[in-house]
Amino acid sequence: MAEDDARAYVLAFENDKPEAARIASQTSQKLQDGQIKLVEIIKALGEYLQSTDAKIRDRATNYLAAIIVNLPSKQLSRQDISILNSFLCSRIRDGGAIEGLSRLQSLDRFSRDNATELAQAIFENFADMSDKKQAERYQVYLLLNELLGTHRKAMLEMADTSLLGYVQVFGGEKDPRNLMLIFSMLRVFMIEWDISKHIDLMFDAVYAYFPITFRPPPNDPYGITAQDLKDRLRDCLASNGELAPSTFPNLLDKLDSTSEVVKKDVLQALSACALHYDPPTIAQYSITLWDAVKFEVLQAQEPFLADEALNVIKNIAICLSRKTSPHAVEWKADPLIHYLKPINKECLEHLQEPASRQAGASGDILKAAASATTRSFEIVLKSVGPAFFTLQQASEGINNQRAILTAVNKIFEASLEVYGSWASNSNKNLEGEITLLAEFKDKLLAIYSRALMGTVKEEVSYRLAALKGLLLLAQMRNLLDDNEIGLIVQHLNDIVLDEESYGRDELKQRAMQALAEISMFRARLITDITFPKFIARLPESEKDAGTSKSYQPVLEGLAEISVGQDLLETLIRRLLNKLDILIQTGYQPTYPYTCAILSIVYYVLDRSTKNSDLGLDSYFDRVVVGLSEKAATGTSPPLCNQAVLNLLGRTINLIIRRSSDEHKDQASGNIYRLFRHSSPEMLDETNVDRYYPLSALTLSTWMLAALPKSSRTAYKVSQASDEDDPTVEQSCLRQISLLINKHLSSKEDLAQITNFFTHTIDGLKDQSTSSDSDYGNFFRSQVRYTFILTKALVLRLEASTNSILTSVVDLLQDLPPRKARYLALGFGIILAPDEILSKTNEAQIRLLAPQRVFQTLVPMFSAKFRDSDSTQEQKEIYLIALSGILGTVSSDIVMPELPTLLPLLLQSLELSDANQNVKTATLETMTVVITKNPEALIESGHIPALVRRLIAVATPSIKPAKSKLPANTGTKTSSDVIMSDAPATSSSPKVRQLALRCVALLPQHVKDQKTPSALLPLKKEVLGGLAGCLDDPRRDVRKEAVDARASWLRGVDDPEDSDED
Repeated sequence: MAEDDARAYVLAFENDKPEAARIASQTSQKLQDGQIKLVEIIKALGEYLQSTDAKIRDRATNYLAAIIVNLPSKQLSRQDISILNSFLCSRIRDGGAIEGLSRLQSLDRFSRDNATELAQAIFENFADMSDKKQAERYQVYLLLNELLGTHRKAMLEMADTSLLGYVQVFGGEKDPRNLMLIFSMLRVFMIEWDISKHIDLMFDAVYAYFPITFRPPPNDPYGITAQDLKDRLRDCLASNGELAPSTFPNLLDKLDSTSEVVKKDVLQALSACALHYDPPTIAQYSITLWDAVKFEVLQAQEPFLADEALNVIKNIAICLSRKTSPHAVEWKADPLIHYLKPINKECLEHLQEPASRQAGASGDILKAAASATTRSFEIVLKSVGPAFFTLQQASEGINNQRAILTAVNKIFEASLEVYGSWASNSNKNLEGEITLLAEFKDKLLAIYSRALMGTVKEEVSYRLAALKGLLLLAQMRNLLDDNEIGLIVQHLNDIVLDEESYGRDELKQRAMQALAEISMFRARLITDITFPKFIARLPESEKDAGTSKSYQPVLEGLAEISVGQDLLETLIRRLLNKLDILIQTGYQPTYPYTCAILSIVYYVLDRSTKNSDLGLDSYFDRVVVGLSEKAATGTSPPLCNQAVLNLLGRTINLIIRRSSDEHKDQASGNIYRLFRHSSPEMLDETNVDRYYPLSALTLSTWMLAALPKSSRTAYKVSQASDEDDPTVEQSCLRQISLLINKHLSSKEDLAQITNFFTHTIDGLKDQSTSSDSDYGNFFRSQVRYTFILTKALVLRLEASTNSILTSVVDLLQDLPPRKARYLALGFGIILAPDEILSKTNEAQIRLLAPQRVFQTLVPMFSAKFRDSDSTQEQKEIYLIALSGILGTVSSDIVMPELPTLLPLLLQSLELSDANQNVKTATLETMTVVITKNPEALIESGHIPALVRRLIAVATPSIKPAKSKLPANTGTKTSSDVIMSDAPATSSSPKVRQLALRCVALLPQHVKDQKTPSALLPLKKEVLGGLAGCLDDPRRDVRKEAVDARASWLRGVDDPEDSDED
């Protein structure tokens, strides 16, 4: 039986691996059932194991290994394991032996002696693996790693034998996957073995790979990056301080490298060594390391290298702090003081010239050293603290004083890191000590307050440094009391409210941010000091607001500082009190102050819910119920204004969405009644206008949008939809889109809506027989209704999406030109973002809807455009419709259709002056094409046509002259023919600006290394055309023209330059 199975496996192994695996599994099961013994299996394999053919021996060994792998962990006895281990070790170079041994060593009964025997076999047989493939070497390293992890004691007992054996096997390896394992094992040896006799060997085994220059191949299946290897290698170098005599000199030599990557690797390695080596070792090299790395900060060429050098300085201080007693008496013997003394001295010398570059870098160095530990902060502060006051008093000029404050601010930042802030504790200060800055806080407050409030407003940077310092002082845990923080709050209030605007108002903005940060840990001070002062600055009425425009920054400041929940509730309550007064205002054309307050209410509530599950039920009664009811009465002029209602509706929508199910049900029953208690019966279609002004349908729309899909609400819009008021019509159309897209689910309902759509299309087709001058409200209303139906159905990708889109496109050809042009403008509605029909309001917007619409419409537009029966006017209409789609889809969707689109885009640039929106959409698309897919432009051969059109569009009020460009050797396109008869253009400033931006981008992206530049023949004419754009009346357009000219001069070589090259 055993002989038959062995023979069958050997024969099947080469050509039928699944069958071979089945045989091995079957034999393993027989062994478990006692039908066969292990000795019988080995005897059956005898003739194959002794074969002179290496392949036969490999198959036999594989068979035995496969049987072992399939056995349960408790199946083999210790004796069996020992026999198998010895047998496989003797044939360890044969195929399959490593796999079998890997399984054996994982068994609980695998003894230390077995592990030692296995390790010796590996050392003897794999000392040189240069002839092995990567996968074979990886199996050996994997087995060694498993052996080291599972049988660590046995390997430790082998002492130098195992260490030397492992290192010998690792020699010469270059594969990154194998190196990841090797570095991990070497780190174990460096930490747990006594390497004192083999320091050079261990260092060479690791440092031979420094620096890592590996670049992963494309589509690397293992996902190993150069950074992974660097991290493992760095861990090895930093694992044992006994390597220091070799590590530091060699790393410092490489610090002189001209490669920034190598420098970064060196600094990171030094940082890791400083952090993990023992303090006595680091103490020997601390000054040497400081002298080497300080130049990377003081004369930094790249900020990231300076940051890495600062980490080295900091980690040395951390390491030396471990053995330093906070109550040490003999400071001269303290290695931390010995290390920090020259640092403090040199930094103070540089700070004698505060405005110098080295002074700023010295502040960074002091921060790095002081932020290491409480002990290092104490040493640094006692050394440089008094000197700062002397320097500040002696400094002349604002620039020097600002530099001093900036340096001190860095000490403040170090204090926050070490001692903690009100917002967070520090793990470096577990005992809760108070920062040593407490000794100087009175002086610091006086200096910084005087710098902030006693300096002219033009010195913005100086005052910003002072403001930052005061905020840092306020944030330090247990440093300032409430009165002192309150003084800082008063300064900030004065800046925001009393100072006049200057420049970009950086100081006011930073002051508001500082108040917001203080509110996080001292909310009561903001409530008691800031809120009353800010609220007092708000006008009492729209009339008062009209005479003073200062309310906007006050409202923005209140919104900025109201971060915590308590402050938020206080702010909303006070703003709603203001709103109650404002809605009693008499009639005015606009209500900007009311709108501003509603905008802030919405902004603050929306911000509070974005990153939390905060409910807004507490505002339901006052805002949703109270203000809706007042709007429904029609007695409040502000609540009849559409701008006010729109902002109120958005706020109501947010509150309902964030309210309980009970409140949502309450809102569902009051969509059209708007909580009017005088009308208990439900509204029906015959009495819409009896209960509230039709303009308040805006609120009903926003409330409907907030309700969940499961809500059952009767839509009552047919009576109101007959009104001529455009705001009423818009509300009705939005409600229709909500009903169709969000709430209809049954096939019968959707079929009925599709029939309505077909009926509407047929009604519009009847317009084709009417006069083009019959362009009344009814026609325009029907068009808007058509596109609302289309949008609602297409966004949910209804089954009839393609036929719906086809029907609307066909209308462009059926209608008279004027009506068709109006219809074409509606295509921009289909995919345009909608605040009501949005995912926020649980509308059904399928992810692939934009792609489906684009891929359906663009080929249709292209085919009809190329149709020989289409007139020039009809072609223009198709381009207008196309622009509406282009303006609402992402570039990723546009790019695959670029070959079809390019001729149409070129034609769009030739449209009449009335189609500025079309040109804008086209130019925005061309910007994306030029930057993301310039190859398509080169291959299309349309570059000359595109450049000439862009220049024509960018130049105001000209008729482009007949082109002097060389004729395209390819086939003439329709765009080339039309271009020669281009009409005079008078593009809008935005269109001219976009056109010039496209001109500027062409030299940067249209580059073909294989052929001469396609732009070279155009350079002279482009520069001539841009000369007219340089005199454009708009400054922003002239700037784009200057950039475009510079781009062509710099990016397109002249013919003689090309010849020289």
